[in-house]
Amino acid sequence: MDYRQSEQDPVSPYFAPHEPTNRMKFSGPGIASFVLSLLAVIGYIAALALIISTAMDLVDQPAEAIAADLMQRSGTVLGVLLFLISGVLDLVGLILGIVGLAIRNRRKVFAILGTIFSVLPLVLFIFLIVLGSLTV
Repeated sequence: MDYRQSEQDPVSPYFAPHEPTNRMKFSGPGIASFVLSLLAVIGYIAALALIISTAMDLVDQPAEAIAADLMQRSGTVLGVLLFLISGVLDLVGLILGIVGLAIRNRRKVFAILGTIFSVLPLVLFIFLIVLGSLTV
């Protein structure tokens, strides 16, 4: 059997027709939103670990000295800055997720995940602020 014949013969096991795929591409802003939201979650975890590890060094001190000493330690300052940077990443991720959801003819999986992962920490942060203001 000749090679040219197997290319034209549809019953041949070697025949692989080229079918154009009409698969939609992923949304670019949606992918960016997903990546930024994951980076923000990692940043929140790192900031929390940094602040807690710095605060654990001060457990033996009296309560009055803890507040003054805690804000002068570099671990606390870096933790707070990392927390704020993660918040900005979440806001940018939320905006990109909404843009990714608005784009037509694109897959929206990453845009949905990025929007959800960006909204959850912001909602939790607002909830903690409201809870903290109610207890004062």
